[in-house]
Formats: sequence, structure tokens, C-alpha cells
Amino acid sequence: MRRRGGIELATRHLAQGAGREAQGTGKGPRRRWKIESIRLVTQVFGLVLGNGMLIGLPLFGTSNVLRHIYFPNASTKFFINAPTYATFYKVQDTVYSAWNSMYIDLLLPLLIFVVLTILLGRAWCAWLCPLGLPQDLLTRLRRRLGIRHLEIAPHHADLIHSLKYLGVFVIVFYTFALGAPGFNLKAMWNALPVPYEQFDPNRAMYVYAQMAVGLAPTSTYVPTMSVLIALLFFGTSFAARRFWCHICPQGAMMAPLNHVALVKLRKDPGKCTHCRICYRVCPMEILKVYEERRGREVTSDKCVHCYHCVDNCPEDGCLSVEFLGKRLLGSRYRCQCDEGGSGV
Repeated sequence: MRRRGGIELATRHLAQGAGREAQGTGKGPRRRWKIESIRLVTQVFGLVLGNGMLIGLPLFGTSNVLRHIYFPNASTKFFINAPTYATFYKVQDTVYSAWNSMYIDLLLPLLIFVVLTILLGRAWCAWLCPLGLPQDLLTRLRRRLGIRHLEIAPHHADLIHSLKYLGVFVIVFYTFALGAPGFNLKAMWNALPVPYEQFDPNRAMYVYAQMAVGLAPTSTYVPTMSVLIALLFFGTSFAARRFWCHICPQGAMMAPLNHVALVKLRKDPGKCTHCRICYRVCPMEILKVYEERRGREVTSDKCVHCYHCVDNCPEDGCLSVEFLGKRLLGSRYRCQCDEGGSGV
């Protein structure tokens, strides 16, 4: 009954919006640029920065300084002449090979990772990740075709979300064991080299793109597992919203810092009408924003800061984005809601 009442209330908001528009006040409902549109532009810009060679920027990415700034997102090191790549790759490679230096080489990249994550939280996932853009484009395609997304129950979403921590542990421990002299596992290198390189869907997607435009030789090796994972990535991302973000090991590294990040998602419980739109539009299936009735802090470790909830909340000022305590964005009345609100 509670859910049904929330849906009816959301429908009433939309009807009220049409009524306000028809009153002829000369102002109508307040409108603004959608956050989703701004985010799409940022994602495309980030992809160009991460793989500028694809569009003919031959000198891009040659800076030795940038090569040591590893991003919190899931950028792949298989971009030709990319300026940098994901921190997780650096962790894996150093854990395997840096026994002699006692992992000193890892301290600065990890420090930079922590600083960048505290600065923006998991906004790296929604705004600057090369795996985020294809997921969002597949969602737009499915929406255009009128196909409903696969809904993941909150407890199942939590379970899937937990699997990425297991994945990080297995990958890091395995590469640690490969490099540790005492484990004597060097023979396993031929069977399964550093694992994330074999499973990264980025590798198949963007190496083949580089082959297509002549930036990489057609003989470039792409692991079969990477191709299979890429196909699975496309299939699950079309069926469910942001599925990869639930299991991404790079996201697992950022998640514990999301609560202490300087960028916050806030809620004014007094303005909330419990319409559930925030939950219905959330690609990460997060219930916390809807369920919170007292506190103002609603940033979850799963939140990728896409701000679909802020974009679609029908109540003025109910949801907002703050940085260092200063309000940057806020929910404003709109006459229609997006994908999650329509249930597609």
C-alpha cells in the first residue's frame, strides 16, 4: 500500500505540473539544464582526454607527469598513448613486481588516489569513467526502444555490490602470491597472468577500436576472457542500469571513501513527500535517499553521484548537492520525470 500511495503521489505531482503550466501565469514551471545532459558532455570530454589518439591527437598523453597520476576511475592502460590509467592497475602491477622496493612505488599513487576520491567521491564513476559512458548510452538506447530495465531488488543489489570487494581481494592476493618468492607460483603466470588485464572489458572494447582506426596493429593480442567479459558487459548494461558499477573493483576501492568525500548528497526530510521517485530513477538501486526521514546526509557508498535523484525530485530544495558545505545543485520543480519515474 505504501508503494502504491507513493506512485499515486508522484502521478499527482506530474498532474499538478501540467496544471501549473496551464494557469497562464506567464512563468510556468521552472526549468533548467538537466544534470544528465551536462554529465553526458563531461563523459565524452573525459573519454577524449583518456583516448585522444582515436581522434588524431598524436602528442596527447606523452607527459611524464600525467603518467604518474593514476585516476580513481576504470580507465584502461591499453589506451594507445593515454595520459594515465586506473589506480587499480597500478596496485596490481606493483603488488606483483615491487618486492625489492617494498612497495614504495605504490605510496604516491595511492596518496593521489585517496586525495582525488576524497575530493569528488565516486563522481569519477558517473562523470569521467570510460565504462560509464557506454552504460549510459545503452540505457538511452533501451529507453528509446521502450524496453523496461531489469529491476534488481535492494537486497540483491547489496549482495552484488559486496561481490566487488571479494573480487578486489582475490585479484590483489593472487598477484601478491605470484610475485612473492615464498609462494613459488611463477609457473602459474603462463596459465593466468595478472588477472585484471585478462578480465578488463575496456581492453577488448578500446583495443579493437584502436585497431579499426589503424592505431594498433591487427595482430594485437586481446584475451578471449576480455572479449567475453565485454560481451557480458554490453548485455547486462543494456538489461540493467549501471550493472558494471555494482561489481567494478575500482569502484570497490572508492566506496569506503565515499562517505568522507567533500561532495555530499543532502536531503531536507521536511520537504520529502515519499513519492519514491528518487529510488525509481537511481541506477544503483539505492533506497537510502528515499528511506531517510530525519538526517540530512544521504550519500551511500554505492552512490556514483549521477544525480538522477536530484534531476527528477519534484520537490524544490528537497535534494541537493553540496561541496565543502556549499550548495551547488538542488532539486527544482519539473513538469515531467525521467526514466525511473516512468518505470522504463
